[in-house]
Amino acid sequence: MYTKRILMAMFFGLLFLSTQAQVKETEAEVDIHSLGLYNAAQWKILVSYGKERLAAGIDFPLLRMRVGYAAFMTGNYSLSLTQYKKVYALEPENNIALYYVYLNNLYLNNTTEARYYSSLLPDESREQLGIKKNKISNIQTEFSYKMPDDTTRKHAQYARLGFGIQLGYKFELQQSVSLFNQVINEPRLLSVINNRRINISQKEYYGKLIFTPSGTFSLLGGYHYLYVPFNNIVHNDQIVFAGARYTSPYIHLKAGIAFGKITDSSYTQFDAAVSVYPLGNTRLYSITRAAYGNDFTLTEIAGFGISKKVWLEGNITIGKFSNLLENDALYVYNDIDEKRMKAGGSAYITLSKKLLLSLNYTFERKLKFASNNFYFNQHSINGGLSWTF
Repeated sequence: MYTKRILMAMFFGLLFLSTQAQVKETEAEVDIHSLGLYNAAQWKILVSYGKERLAAGIDFPLLRMRVGYAAFMTGNYSLSLTQYKKVYALEPENNIALYYVYLNNLYLNNTTEARYYSSLLPDESREQLGIKKNKISNIQTEFSYKMPDDTTRKHAQYARLGFGIQLGYKFELQQSVSLFNQVINEPRLLSVINNRRINISQKEYYGKLIFTPSGTFSLLGGYHYLYVPFNNIVHNDQIVFAGARYTSPYIHLKAGIAFGKITDSSYTQFDAAVSVYPLGNTRLYSITRAAYGNDFTLTEIAGFGISKKVWLEGNITIGKFSNLLENDALYVYNDIDEKRMKAGGSAYITLSKKLLLSLNYTFERKLKFASNNFYFNQHSINGGLSWTF
């Protein structure tokens, strides 16, 4: 019994001394230990050790840079970005920290923020990285085939061609032209001649300008024009929108307003969205978007990467709407039939370093025009290609 007490006392004494040693660990000792972990490529241990020491108040730029690099190597680009941004704020002349701030934003798909930080890199670094001040940044093509299960609504087609132009390091212009075609039979549209065969051949132009004055904040503004013929009646719809986006390492916030005419009627919509990247990368993310126009709608999107080249995404929009603007008014839903629910799934496949294939299925539940209880469904298949330069 006496021997057991002695052993217990020795154990707690050693534990106390170990705790005291940790408390008294100096900045120099943390420097040596973290350097050892860095040289041994013990990335996960270095991240854990560094975060503990930072939380304990031992904070110096080299420690943050080592933690940032270790986080980068483990794929936590948000944590890496956090560390390198703090170093760069303390040492604006630190080009290594600046380079990793740029690179982490690029890996997080924060392209406009990456462009902003690229403007701060030395000229020789931009030249080595192939960064140009002005260029065509991307080209997108998209095609959708829509299949309503109501015989008075024929199958519809939608096609879009878009491209982006980088105007310096802080401005980007995105433009699209698109076509939508559908034939409908709607005798309750009394002002339309030959309303049992209404040929809708819609043509659209879209332009959006993004201004990024800092590495976390962007301003958005744009215009969408739609030429919408209903046989003898032609609607010339125009929408103007403006918004702002705040980007932090793990969370993105966005808000905007759009106003104009849809089917020759005034329309205003307010939007707010929150994007979350809990793992510090694009392998898992969620987007929650709320919109208020004629009615309130809520959209939830969740995506995850099943491999380095394939991402899957699911989405659902709840709330009733005939008019709705999505993706900064790039997509205008101006159907005469009221939607009650929209849901779908997407796959994004990286075909090469610069080429991305997208495949999408969408299900929509609709209430027929001028009806209180006649519902029908619509199924859509969508495919697209995006080239990045």
